[in-house]
Amino acid sequence: MHITITGMLGSGKSTICKIISEQKGYEIYSTGKIQRQVASQKGVTTLELNKMMVEHPELDSIIDNETIRISDENKNRTIIFDSRMAWFFVKESYKIFLTVDPFVSAQRVTKADRGDVEGYADVHEAKLKLIERAQAEHERFIRIYNADYWDYCNYDLVLDATWHDPDTLASIIMGHMDLFMESRKKEQIILMSPKSLYPSFTVKNGSNIQKDTKFWNAANVQIISRNHYNYILKGHAVVLKALENKTELIKVLCIKDNQADNLIIDNDSVNLFESMGEFKYSSLPDNVI
Repeated sequence: MHITITGMLGSGKSTICKIISEQKGYEIYSTGKIQRQVASQKGVTTLELNKMMVEHPELDSIIDNETIRISDENKNRTIIFDSRMAWFFVKESYKIFLTVDPFVSAQRVTKADRGDVEGYADVHEAKLKLIERAQAEHERFIRIYNADYWDYCNYDLVLDATWHDPDTLASIIMGHMDLFMESRKKEQIILMSPKSLYPSFTVKNGSNIQKDTKFWNAANVQIISRNHYNYILKGHAVVLKALENKTELIKVLCIKDNQADNLIIDNDSVNLFESMGEFKYSSLPDNVI
């Protein structure tokens, strides 16, 4: 059984892969490194290479075919695939996705040494370019493979990488990996920091905010992921309690993006959550009123 670790840019997935590899003795196959090498050879940035791939799908196939070959020829070994799309090509694998706040992602990337392929004037430019790059990848993968790597439903474990260091995240992942290896029972787990969940409400046809107490007091936390932010649809009170108790990670359920109405966040709710948890959100989505 192989392991595929996918994540948003700046989620720390490559560092986490290395930690797991060192502790477990598993080999790592990194497609990101290959992509940066191709970009450097062509004298372009990774964002420019992603745009080139739209017109030249053969560039994608170089990475894809190598991923399939390695996984097929090493079925009796455990290999970690550090890759955006390995979850799609490596059929027999434990699939992990790391999500991270966009601003935190930009902060991490600007501090990382990625050579001359990627460079940003400041963290705000980095955030915009990283989102643009991720969107280009996202659209290309859907067009070529009809596969949405942002969809949490595609993974066995979804883990919020915003508030924890790579060693802690690697430890959490290895714990869940070991449980899965023992039981071989497929059960999706989504673990989010309460400090990464935004209290959202629905707006229909330009009407007022709909704050349904039934949804607010729901027993289970249900979220939707949109534009790299995670919105609470149900279970707001549970998240508030977790913030008050300083709970680091909670289990949540996720629904498809197209199953929710227009979502907004109001300042009063943001202030309530931050006050209860004694923290500040790393960044805020654009739809805060």
